[in-house]
Amino acid sequence: MTWELITKHAALVPLLAMLCPQVHANSELADFTEEDLFIDIPQVISATHLSQKLTEAPASITIIDKEMIQASGALKISDLFRLVPGMQAYDVHTNKSGVAYHGMTNDFPNKLEVMINGRSVYLPLLATVAWETIGISLYDIDYIEVVRGANVPTQGSNAFLGAINIITRSPLKDQNSELRVTAGDLNTRNYSIRHAGSSDLSQYALTAGHMSNDGIERYKDEGLTKYINLASSFTPSLTDNIDLELGFNNGYASRGDGDKLNASDADFLRRTHTSNYQMISWNSIANAETEYKLTYYHNYLNLEGTTYTEAELAALVGAGNVADTLALNPLGIYKDSEHGEMDLHDLSFLTTKHFSQNSNLVTGIGTRFQRVKSEALFQSADWHEETSWRLFGNWEYKLGKSWVFNTGAMYEYSNNTHGALSPRLAANYLISPDSSIRAAYTHAHRMPSLLDRFGQYTLRYPPIGGGPVDVISRPNDEVVPEENSSFEIGYLKLWPQTKTQFDLRVFYEDITHAIDSYYVSDVEDTNDGRSRSQSNTASWINRGLEFQVKTSLPLTWDTDVIFNYGYNNPKGIRDRGPGIAPRTNTLDTRAPNHTASILFSTKPSESSLIGLSHYYMDHTEWLEGYSSGSPRNNYTRTDLTIRKTFPLDTDNALELSLIIQNLFDKKYSEFYKYNEFDRRSYIQLKFEY
Repeated sequence: MTWELITKHAALVPLLAMLCPQVHANSELADFTEEDLFIDIPQVISATHLSQKLTEAPASITIIDKEMIQASGALKISDLFRLVPGMQAYDVHTNKSGVAYHGMTNDFPNKLEVMINGRSVYLPLLATVAWETIGISLYDIDYIEVVRGANVPTQGSNAFLGAINIITRSPLKDQNSELRVTAGDLNTRNYSIRHAGSSDLSQYALTAGHMSNDGIERYKDEGLTKYINLASSFTPSLTDNIDLELGFNNGYASRGDGDKLNASDADFLRRTHTSNYQMISWNSIANAETEYKLTYYHNYLNLEGTTYTEAELAALVGAGNVADTLALNPLGIYKDSEHGEMDLHDLSFLTTKHFSQNSNLVTGIGTRFQRVKSEALFQSADWHEETSWRLFGNWEYKLGKSWVFNTGAMYEYSNNTHGALSPRLAANYLISPDSSIRAAYTHAHRMPSLLDRFGQYTLRYPPIGGGPVDVISRPNDEVVPEENSSFEIGYLKLWPQTKTQFDLRVFYEDITHAIDSYYVSDVEDTNDGRSRSQSNTASWINRGLEFQVKTSLPLTWDTDVIFNYGYNNPKGIRDRGPGIAPRTNTLDTRAPNHTASILFSTKPSESSLIGLSHYYMDHTEWLEGYSSGSPRNNYTRTDLTIRKTFPLDTDNALELSLIIQNLFDKKYSEFYKYNEFDRRSYIQLKFEY
């Protein structure tokens, strides 16, 4: 990916010289020396919206490329982030995943922005990412950029602790067709098809898939997703390009309480989902100094939960109280909160100016309209709406050959929360063309989501001695933006000749005004005298270090090793409210102190691959589902991938893979105690034609 990006830019230089006689040394595309072309330094864009060398970016960035994906043995996109230093990926249920950075989360992690080709898939309805609804498979991905650390100055308040940008396979590449089938444990049945083609002025790729399984034996927490996507790139002129993306997916996933030993107590239910998206982006090179990008996208999601039947209500509140309960709750009582509808429209405009070889500026303005409704979450059939604006920019200035400065900021304004400014200042000292030291400071804000403002939690209030149940919502209009003051020092060294890289980040993150569930006194609550709302009642500090080492071993076979390690020493408290004893709760154990992973891949021949990955995560007491009687201890897991390709002729090939996850069958729990992960084996067949 990185070499292709460099050579792609280099190839454009003579083309632009013909198009624009004024192209000279101050063009970004012309800013490649002979040294650049022979030193394979990855180019990234997620940190600032500017194309930058990894050594000059103002943030720590991990790249997950196609080779890592193929060797990892992962079947779900979320599993890939186990290979990122300091990041945690976990299965809440078989078909519900969570991804967090530096822990301190529950089954709805809400402080990471996740994008697909720059389109956010963060859900305002649930204030998280529902990975089973994003509508792509692992094999649609070209590479992933992961910004480790707050990236609000570039990508907005969802990127409070970090950001993930998934780049899918371009219609410009892989102009062929492929069919892939995966089958194995949990009665897994995954199918996908991709076809890419082109005409004189456009290219397109059509992908479709089906992913399903029956869940683990204890709960039968099954899931299914079907999707279809179209990506097209149109080039009306040599300086303009239009990208179009459309997608639709639907299916279901099971939700329940994985801390219950018996399936009857866990009460797993089917929650259905239907979603679609549309995105169009126009890129234009006005002249040698100026580029424009205009992007619009729309996301829609509908989640359908299950309500109690009258018979189930009779068992819950007593037969004599059913009528009164239904009268108090005309919208029904939902068994699970993941129910509702969301609609999001986003429009942004970027301008990139290349003032000189040493000075580049990107500025932009954007607006977003989003609305949500949920009878389960808000106890209302009405839409809750938000219109927000954002103004952002980043100036990159190079002082001589040794210093690179990045100054950036984003101002966000919401009609619900008003405004917040998130600045960043970073300095990179280039020790050599392939090594740098970085210092960066960011003061980031996370604007309260619609869910934070209008009531994430609903509770039942049965009177003393039994009686009808009333489910209420506790919105809090007084929540304010969360704040993260973070400082980091980074060191990056590359040895291109041996494909070796060392990336170190030392960090200090001070999170204040964090939004948490707060218990308040309520005289109407005759059950336990308290109810819950969202309030800015938590704060903590993350401090530690993380590093990644990549290298190619000098063996007969082409062999690569990637080692990741993260250490975090969190300290913090949250105020649980007057109805809790003790009122303050420590957060010191709510994130793992140590996480580590290693990926070993070797190619005995051009047509074969062996991948071995090993993961470790320290003891963690997640904010949800943890009690002293049901701790999740540290765990290790080893996955194996063996792949062999059989060429059929010059255009056709057959690929056969064996994937074994948790090879040594060390059963463990990633989140809920009884949602256990055991050894799982899969066979995968791909036909390329």
